[in-house]
Amino acid sequence: MLSVSMANGTVERSCDGEVARVWDMLSDMKIRWGISCWIILLALQFATPCSAANPIYQALVEKGLALSPQETVKLPPPVLTEGMTSAQQKAAIETLLAGKYEWETFARKALVAPFLLRINDEGREAGQVGRRVDLYFITYGSLDSMRGDDFLKGQLNFAAADDESGDGSRVKILTADELSKRGLTADQLAGSSRWIAVESTLLNKVRLRLTTQNLKSESADSILIASVVDPKFVNDPEYPNDWRPIAADDSGRRQIGAPQPYAGLASYVKGAQLSDPAGAVFIEYHVAFAEPQGWFHGTNLLRSKLPLVVQNMVRKIRRSTER
Repeated sequence: MLSVSMANGTVERSCDGEVARVWDMLSDMKIRWGISCWIILLALQFATPCSAANPIYQALVEKGLALSPQETVKLPPPVLTEGMTSAQQKAAIETLLAGKYEWETFARKALVAPFLLRINDEGREAGQVGRRVDLYFITYGSLDSMRGDDFLKGQLNFAAADDESGDGSRVKILTADELSKRGLTADQLAGSSRWIAVESTLLNKVRLRLTTQNLKSESADSILIASVVDPKFVNDPEYPNDWRPIAADDSGRRQIGAPQPYAGLASYVKGAQLSDPAGAVFIEYHVAFAEPQGWFHGTNLLRSKLPLVVQNMVRKIRRSTER
């Protein structure tokens, strides 16, 4: 089993209290604002036996993520659970779809097969910053295709799929020496956390830098990766958690504004091998984040831009898993 120590912000091995200590870490973010929802597949390596041994995941579905002093957002539990029969898997997914797509259409083996995207921003009119994005789709291939660094680095975020800024995205798994300098530890054993620093552009409006703590759980037929921005890195000189606005000056030249601190993103992604159709993998993403006013200045850019970004990302994942 694993636990979180608020003293240094790390996930460490322990037998008791792991969920409570992760919740302490998430609750500590009430004094900071959330970062981005777009870093999804961040640590597809170093497995624990099952999702029950993943304290980051447990805290997110049981307690939720505090995005401001007034807002806490829970992530939903996975649609599919371990040990389901083929009929139970199909029934659970059809219940999720609620008639929007027929099973044969949703489960079609095709690059352009549909996906289900839900954006929860109901508190926008009341001035709340909390958002939640849920994404569901089926791809084909083996779960083994999701285990390596190539998949991890190629599927890092939604924003990169629609980034026209030319800045590109960067990802780095922090080394043992880099962690040691920050009072953190991570060994190479199964079940250990990994810290990953990412820089990317969100919808060509915001430049993001963040460092997340990531933990993967694994069973025979599923993989689950839970991720949370580590508040210890808010003012880190090399890998800070911050965002910078992108705008054009009077002459039309692109300008990047001053950095502002972040520390409040959490997500998990689960891939589950379906019994039928053969080779099908059901993937679901769940992300909680805050959208500061300075990102899009009150415009609902997520609902207008995100579906196309997600479509590109889903197709990219399908290409990689079907190789």
